[in-house]
Amino acid sequence: MIRKIFGIFILLLLVILLGQTGLALKSLKNLYVGIITNQPAGFDRDYQALRKKIKPWGGALNLIDLIPEITGRNSPKTYYVLLQNNMELRPTGGFMGSYAKIKFENGGMGEIIVQDIYVPDGQIAGHVDPPVPIQMAFKQGWFRLRDANWDPDFPTSAQTVSWFFEKGNEEKAEGMIAVNLNLVEDLFDLTGPIDLVDYGLKVDSENFYQIAQEYAEKDFFAGSTQKANIMSALVKAMISKLKNLNSKQLLVLAKVIYKNLQERQVLIYLSDPKSADIVKKLGWDGSMKKFTPSEKGLNDYFYLVEANLGVNKANLYVQRKVEQEMVILDTNSIQKRTKIYFKNESKYFTPVKPGFWGGDYVNFLRVYFPSSAREISVNIDGKGIGEKELFFEEKKDLNLQGVGLFVEVPAKSEKEVTVVYKMPVDFLLGKKTDYILTVQKQPGIEQFPYKLTIPGFVFEKQLRRDTEIKAKILYN
Repeated sequence: MIRKIFGIFILLLLVILLGQTGLALKSLKNLYVGIITNQPAGFDRDYQALRKKIKPWGGALNLIDLIPEITGRNSPKTYYVLLQNNMELRPTGGFMGSYAKIKFENGGMGEIIVQDIYVPDGQIAGHVDPPVPIQMAFKQGWFRLRDANWDPDFPTSAQTVSWFFEKGNEEKAEGMIAVNLNLVEDLFDLTGPIDLVDYGLKVDSENFYQIAQEYAEKDFFAGSTQKANIMSALVKAMISKLKNLNSKQLLVLAKVIYKNLQERQVLIYLSDPKSADIVKKLGWDGSMKKFTPSEKGLNDYFYLVEANLGVNKANLYVQRKVEQEMVILDTNSIQKRTKIYFKNESKYFTPVKPGFWGGDYVNFLRVYFPSSAREISVNIDGKGIGEKELFFEEKKDLNLQGVGLFVEVPAKSEKEVTVVYKMPVDFLLGKKTDYILTVQKQPGIEQFPYKLTIPGFVFEKQLRRDTEIKAKILYN
């Protein structure tokens, strides 16, 4: 079903990443065909030919060396592909409605199974306490597979999801890939509309989400297969177009996948430490970056994480923007003020069936910043939020801390959340101090306007990916 998409993800991505064409592309296609068709007899020959023709720049050979490991050349490999609906935003991108299990052996792709998330979820015995916000929002006392991508750090969430899969009688996997709807929409821009003859439908980037959601929710019951059926039909039809792309079109496809990796709409977790390290260095593992204080300057960190706990697809209509401002208090401290604006443009106060789009946005919002921050305060529309309504979190291994709270944005309304804290610094009077801010963008969010104002410097941009901002601060 998604055989060719997964194979293209593994192999064609390397082409655009390495900037190769000509003979390298020919070698890559030969290797690709053998893997995808599960005919790996020529794997070693094609792999070595490709390796010789790839220019070893920017870690290229390290990436090429991943191919035998990922494709199970030396030992069988199993992967899960999580299909995340970011119209119902969750910390790693979206609600996990379905998944695919893909097997590799001897360098060939074998069995592929597409399944509804509720199938293994319904087989999990025992009790696991959920995160408190989930318990409060859903009024349930148990943690389930469908909500297991709760940690904003994807490697952490992937391990939690893997644990639930095993408890739900699924096998242990060597890796996990999360894919948001953005990638599917981008693929439609390449393939054009797709005819589903058996359903009497013409599907494109404009109506894909609506059609998929209607079949997912209409007359839904645990174990129903209508969602998997139409998705399988759609993927097969798309594959028939993708497999006939010429070399130039394949490069365009690789660019699409590369873009989604860079924008954190595709996340990769691999259990093999060496492979995981390569993916992490490329910034494709969906991890939260470790904060490292500077001895000579001022380093900073910001990550905004949302979770739609309203059991709807309100994110289809939600807009947001972020404005941060730094004020120097004295040579030893600064104040950081973050304003987050939400606007819910939904026309419907109650989610409209069968798609459940629209309605109020019940958002569990988390803001992460350096662990050195102190005197943290939060308000919504100017009204202070007491500590009993706040959720404080420490990520000691990352030198980060976070504050969370529920922010409900009704349909046709706006909300402004302000987070203020102080941070220790060591400014020298009359000397410029280097300032470096790391801003991470949440998977599932396409982009948002961001503005940073510090003394003598303003940065303003539509953020589509993780961004590092550098400036110099002069304290007189």
